[in-house]
Amino acid sequence: MSSYYDWEGFADIYLEDSFVLGICESPNEISFIVEAVLTEDHPLYAPPESNEQYCYKKGKIVFQGLKCVKWISRNEAPFTDASGEEDYGNIDVFELSNDKYGLSGDWGELEVTSSPVKWIWI
Repeated sequence: MSSYYDWEGFADIYLEDSFVLGICESPNEISFIVEAVLTEDHPLYAPPESNEQYCYKKGKIVFQGLKCVKWISRNEAPFTDASGEEDYGNIDVFELSNDKYGLSGDWGELEVTSSPVKWIWI
């Protein structure tokens, strides 16, 4: 089993304090739009804004070449923070085991078998 922070493109991103802004699905792709926390070692890191705890940058986690998608649970109701912005919580677990990606968080739990996952900055 391996965890996301060991994969190409995911190093120095901390998903457990990042926010899922949306989940997009099509027959060939699933993507998670994420306001990601960057650690100080990330090349795009900048000091946090005065009203922020972390350095955030928007990106997406993309699964293509879908072979199997299994939603174990799903919560499509967003949370609203003190500033009125909505999100679907964090990604608490993101692992690869036996060619199957497993993700879970407040938004639900998902298993995906696909081509290697990608991180894309947006």
